[in-house]
Amino acid sequence: MKATFQLPDELYREVKAATARDGRTVREVTISLFERWLRERNQPDKPASAVDWRNFKAPLAHLVPAAVTDHSMTTIRENIARHWNEPL
Repeated sequence: MKATFQLPDELYREVKAATARDGRTVREVTISLFERWLRERNQPDKPASAVDWRNFKAPLAHLVPAAVTDHSMTTIRENIARHWNEPL
């Protein structure tokens, strides 16, 4: 079957150049992407891993001094404004 797609010019130029560098055609890459999309789409969703919220540590928590107890957005905004131009 033949299909026509409207793509942004810049995207098509990038795809065309990348496929040429890889020695493939746009058609081959397009078919490969459609096949992969269908395979991934038809796979059952993986169950999310359980999180022990009792022992959860925020990824950047180590950057916040223990003395900080007010985590409201107002306080966060005020601190950002106050320390905006300080060197890191």
